[in-house]
Amino acid sequence: MKAAIGAAFALALLGASAVAQDYRPPSDVPGESQSEDGALAIRIDRLEAALRRATGQIEELQNDNHKLAEQVRKFREDVEFRLSGKSGAADVPASAPTPQPTRPGRKADAFDPDANPNAPGAPKPIGSGAPSAPLTLPSHAAGETSPVKLLPSPPPVKQASDDPAPNFVPSGVPFNDAKEQFKAAVAAYHAGQYSDAESLFKAYLDANKGATNAPDAIFYIGETYMQRSRPREAAEQYLKVSTEYAKSPRAPESMVRLGLALKQLGNTEQACATFAEVGRRYPAASSTVKSSADRESAKLRCT
Repeated sequence: MKAAIGAAFALALLGASAVAQDYRPPSDVPGESQSEDGALAIRIDRLEAALRRATGQIEELQNDNHKLAEQVRKFREDVEFRLSGKSGAADVPASAPTPQPTRPGRKADAFDPDANPNAPGAPKPIGSGAPSAPLTLPSHAAGETSPVKLLPSPPPVKQASDDPAPNFVPSGVPFNDAKEQFKAAVAAYHAGQYSDAESLFKAYLDANKGATNAPDAIFYIGETYMQRSRPREAAEQYLKVSTEYAKSPRAPESMVRLGLALKQLGNTEQACATFAEVGRRYPAASSTVKSSADRESAKLRCT
């Protein structure tokens, strides 16, 4: 799975760079007998096929994740209901003793409730009796031993995702303007609320189509994934910035972060190619970005 995703990202990167400059087709494409346009067409076809496979696998994982979250939610509600003292489950009536077969000429010993409905132990109609008081634990002074042994706390249930649920409603109108919404998303990111920040940036992009700072919002979404050790999703966002917004100021830094994501995915060769591409595609990039690419390339001992 990781290898397929990494290959798709690498092909996307190389395909995008080939449009901007003279780049020879890969070794498995017979470039000697094909034109440059033919080689690019083959590379694009392969890239699209790889991305379709990766997208399908991601959708399957998201579907499995949703099913698992639903199962955990139902299990948690069941546990909370069982441990709650507000409304206990109805007592299960004990099964009536099985009447023993009688011998001819002898009376059966089984109790007949219809013969004496007021006898002790006779079943009553549901709802006719007085409701039982809810179970409460008596309070005790400090150091006094409680006669009731408390139930142990249930073990925490691991969620399908370690991220807490967002504490806002993106579909509402929680902000007066787009600028305030973007600032709130940035503040959530710097506060370490990465799940909230991701949802805020996505809500901002949905509500502000064509915003000039869209590359910044996408870049931040990638950063929230990196902070949560999800390099695959992060690489998707960085790749989107470096291809769809290749002329934005965020594009060079996005390529460096893309290389780091590929490195975490174990795709060393693609990561090296990404770091090397930063200087070629963005010669006017800041010295900080170039130094970061060179430093990471040296760590991987890229040739």
